Amino acid sequence: MPTVDDFFVALGRSETVFAGLQTVPFDSQTAAFRVGVYANGQKFGVQGIALSNAGDTIDVPEFGPAGIYGAATTSPGMIGWSRENDGCQGASFTGTAIRAVSFFGPGIDSLSGALTGVRGVSNVQGPPVPNTSNIAGVVGSSEQQHGVIGTSNASVGVIGFSHNIGVLGFVTAPGAVAGQFIGDLQVTGTKAAVVPFPDGTHRALYCMESPELWFEDFGAAKLVRGRATVNLDADFVKVIKRADYKVFLTPEGDCRGLYVRRKSAASFQVRELMGGKSSIAFSYRIVGRRKDIKGHRRFAKVVTLPSLPAGPKRAPRKGAPTASALRAFVARLEKEARERTPKGARRGGRPRALPKHLIGPITRSQLHLLRAKKK
Repeated sequence: MPTVDDFFVALGRSETVFAGLQTVPFDSQTAAFRVGVYANGQKFGVQGIALSNAGDTIDVPEFGPAGIYGAATTSPGMIGWSRENDGCQGASFTGTAIRAVSFFGPGIDSLSGALTGVRGVSNVQGPPVPNTSNIAGVVGSSEQQHGVIGTSNASVGVIGFSHNIGVLGFVTAPGAVAGQFIGDLQVTGTKAAVVPFPDGTHRALYCMESPELWFEDFGAAKLVRGRATVNLDADFVKVIKRADYKVFLTPEGDCRGLYVRRKSAASFQVRELMGGKSSIAFSYRIVGRRKDIKGHRRFAKVVTLPSLPAGPKRAPRKGAPTASALRAFVARLEKEARERTPKGARRGGRPRALPKHLIGPITRSQLHLLRAKKK
């Protein structure tokens, strides 16, 4: 075979032959070339197909174009491995560096024996988490953008599960918020405020609960000859239903007792019982219904665990995706890729389809056809 030709086909049919095309002898300890194989193609630079059993065939979907395209029947389509560096790298100037899509299984399944399973950094890495190893199944980090985003139209956006702490929110800057919920919040279990103790420990103080939604305010005033008018806090009035609030009085001196004589939207009057004329201090507690909540029901039934939709069932072997389903799947992926590509980066039309003899494994009859065309 000449060293320069239009094309050639390498067939490793002997059981002793390890590779169809080999550029470095088995006994060589030093790589002879900077690039093992250099291939330039209109649709694929290199296309590799692995068949698990003799006689297997594979109808390769027409992905592309791509520098390297690997396909297989039951084994991985492509494997990258390195002893001391990255097993696989992907780089792109305007597109996605590495994109994983699966018809049935996970898009990405990442495992690490000792370090982080998946690490995603946007632009510049954000601050490390204090008091921890910063090693996790998934780590998302960014200096200016969100670290991790989870969204869903029908199910849970983010799930945290653990035998210790399911979800932890931690801030390091003064005034920052460890957790924020825009919408209703449900808690199964207790809600506690953890406060420091003089002995250096932290103790839990628990919330009082009610079947209705209330805001409350506290204050103090003084009777003058058995009478007092207390003005409601102007900001407190803005968040409650002013026509329906409760006042609880506690006298702080000897008297005949206190009662609320009249309530208005801005104040309430306090009198001593039996026409008394005492001049003593008293404290009060005001409870008003929340103004912003509509349609609340007492003791409303809730589901403690959201029902998650069942994942797609893996089809049996005989019911594997059809060729038309795969073509539709590929067409959708290519459309999404074109839509994500910046307008300035789109050049030319759709790549010309490859001849069918380059889509699947080559046969001896196809080899003869290639040779005949070459002559």
